[in-house]
Amino acid sequence: MIAYASSDPDGADGGLLADIRFGLHHDRDPADPRRIQIGTPPIADSPRREVWRLPQTGTSGWSGDIGYVCGGDFLFAHLLVQEPAGADLTAVTQRAYVQLLGFLRDAGFPHPLRIWNYMPRINDEEMGLERYQAFCRGRAAAFAEAAIPERCFPAATAIGCEAAGLSIHLLAGRVAGVPIGNPRQISAYRYPRPYGPRPPSFARALCYRGPCGTLELTISGTASIVGHVTMHPGEPMRQTRETIRNLRSLVAHARIAPHRSDQGPPALLKVYLRDPERIRDVDTLLSAWTRDRSEIMYLHGIICRRDLEIEIEGHDSVSPHQNGDLHPSDRADSRETRP
Repeated sequence: MIAYASSDPDGADGGLLADIRFGLHHDRDPADPRRIQIGTPPIADSPRREVWRLPQTGTSGWSGDIGYVCGGDFLFAHLLVQEPAGADLTAVTQRAYVQLLGFLRDAGFPHPLRIWNYMPRINDEEMGLERYQAFCRGRAAAFAEAAIPERCFPAATAIGCEAAGLSIHLLAGRVAGVPIGNPRQISAYRYPRPYGPRPPSFARALCYRGPCGTLELTISGTASIVGHVTMHPGEPMRQTRETIRNLRSLVAHARIAPHRSDQGPPALLKVYLRDPERIRDVDTLLSAWTRDRSEIMYLHGIICRRDLEIEIEGHDSVSPHQNGDLHPSDRADSRETRP
C-alpha cells in the first residue's frame, strides 16, 4: 500500500491514492489532490517521495480547502492552513481539526487511522505556551467536540519545520483500527500536566486491515522517551539507541506477525533529524538494526521537545493471524504499563 521513491511514481496513475513529496515548502496541486508536498527537506540522497496505492482507482476532489482521494475502505485527505499574524495556534488547530473530522464523518470514513502534522516554530513560546502544547490543546478540543475517545485515537506525528502554515494530511477508514501501546512508555494522552494543559492525542501505533487483506502496522513518531521522560538529552546517538529500543518494543507487542520470530524492523522507517549533520552516525546505528531489511527516509525536522534530537516513525504490512482477526490483547489499554 505504501512505498518510498526517489523519482516520479512508476506506472500508470490508476490506483494512486497519494503522492507525497518532501521539499523546502508545503504545496498542494489544485488540479490533482492526490499530490502534495511537505516542507521537511530530505537529507543527502534519501528517498523524497512516499507513494500510497490501492487495488482500484479512487475518486478525488476538493471539499472547500480539503483535498481528498477515496477508494474502497480508505480515504486520503489533506488541509493546509496559513496562520494569520498574531493568531492563536490553539484556535487555528481546533478549527482545522473540526473541519477535517467533520469531512471524514460526512464522507463515510469516520475513523482517522494515521495523521501527520507539520508546523513552523514548534518549540517557540507564544502567549505563554509552547507552540506544540498550543497545537495539542487545539487538537484535543476538536477530538472532544467530535466525541472521539482516547481508545479511538489515531497514530500520529507532529514535526516542526521552516515551511509556513499548518499542514495536516491523514489516512482514514470506514472501519476502525486497533491502537497499540508501548510497555516502555505511558500513553501520550496520559502525560502529566508539566507537558502542557492538554496531553498529546495519539496512539503509539495502530493496526488496521489493509486493502488486500493484510494487516498494516503504522507506528507514530517515536523518540527517546521512557515513561514520559526524555532520556539522554544532548546525546543524539544515545537517543537513537533508546528510540530503537522503543521501536523494538512496539513491534514485539503488536504481535501481528506470530511466525516472524525475529521481531525485525518495520519495512519502512522515516527519520526526522534536528541536525542533518548527524545522518551518517544515525544511519550506521539504524543499519546495524535493520540489516538492509528496511527502506529509510531521512528528513530535516524539528522534534516536538527541545531536548529531543531524533524521531522515527514506521510502517509495516504483514500476514494476519490464521483466524483473520487482530489479537485482542493488542489493544492499547491492555498493553500499557507505567514506569
